[in-house]
Amino acid sequence: MTNWQQQAEQYLIKGDYSKAASLYEQAIEAEPDVIPYYWHLGLLFLLQGQETEAQTTWLLVMAEAESDQLETWIEELLQVLQREAERRQELGDYAVAWAIRQHMREICPTDLTNLLEIIALSIKLETFRGDDLTELGVIELLQTQPRIECNHQLLKEVLKQILEAEPLHPASLAFTEACLAYLPNPEFWFWPLLSACMKIGHTLKQPTIAASFLERYRSLNLQNPHNIEILRHLATFYQNARNYDQGIETAKLCYSLSESLPDQISGINLVLRGIMNAGGYWQEVSAACQTLESLLVSLIKEQPANLSDVETLRLLTPFFPLVHFQDEPGHFRPILNQIAEVFERNIRVYAKERAEWYGSPLTPLIKGGIEHGSPLNKAIH
Repeated sequence: MTNWQQQAEQYLIKGDYSKAASLYEQAIEAEPDVIPYYWHLGLLFLLQGQETEAQTTWLLVMAEAESDQLETWIEELLQVLQREAERRQELGDYAVAWAIRQHMREICPTDLTNLLEIIALSIKLETFRGDDLTELGVIELLQTQPRIECNHQLLKEVLKQILEAEPLHPASLAFTEACLAYLPNPEFWFWPLLSACMKIGHTLKQPTIAASFLERYRSLNLQNPHNIEILRHLATFYQNARNYDQGIETAKLCYSLSESLPDQISGINLVLRGIMNAGGYWQEVSAACQTLESLLVSLIKEQPANLSDVETLRLLTPFFPLVHFQDEPGHFRPILNQIAEVFERNIRVYAKERAEWYGSPLTPLIKGGIEHGSPLNKAIH
């Protein structure tokens, strides 16, 4: 890089674009055949808001290119724009970065990475609309065969952001489906997708849409260890949407595929939830309640002490259908007490420090707050 180019770079960094442009104009006058000068000059026009001048500067040069030069020149121009867009993003100047990337898109509309960056910037600028996914052509591009190369980490990050920004838009579902088929290890995307579905289904109260997202994931036919978890949430979403037939069928499939006692208890509880809410399944309710009681008794006999936090927390709810269906407190109270003991034992295992502190006879306090040695004090500080 020559002295004048270093000076132009300093002007660019300081935001003195007219002085930087003047240096490139002088260089072009002295060396009109040095093509990269035109790319930088056009960028400087763009940064001054002179979009027409920028495009004219680039296009006049491109018009002179031989057939074997054009692709190389386009790549050079894109590199210049890419470098400045990245610099602006690092500075948090998202509006300028977005504008530069829009010009990159005009030059190369099929650059998937650039399109994803445009979406991410739009979300940061709070201008993103679900329709942008269709208008940018990004879904169609992801569906192209053979698949084109892209930054998979960026793809996952943008998918997360879209599900946060526009979870209910139909294009978000189509984009998700295209992404899941595109990612090299879609099974690693399960938990972030499930988190988005929980928000859609429960917080936003759109269980049908939440189920659609999970069904897209399930359609990948992965040998997935989370298959039971998918079915469990699918059954809940269908039942919440009052699609009882689908919800009951999915719950029964979840139960039939469950191997561990906690999963079986959760599965049969989902079946009960569906058939009790649907109505008209009196005989099935009776049989399912007997199965649930039998499973709970088996769990008491097994006395597990290594249940996961999720498995432990799920022990809180399955007992309610039994007492609702059959009013025999003398029969069910001992079972409930023993299940509560299993619950407490496992809670203390995976949350030992907090459980011991909260369960102490006198929680130690200091004047005006919490004792410095307590777990909660450590958590706060």
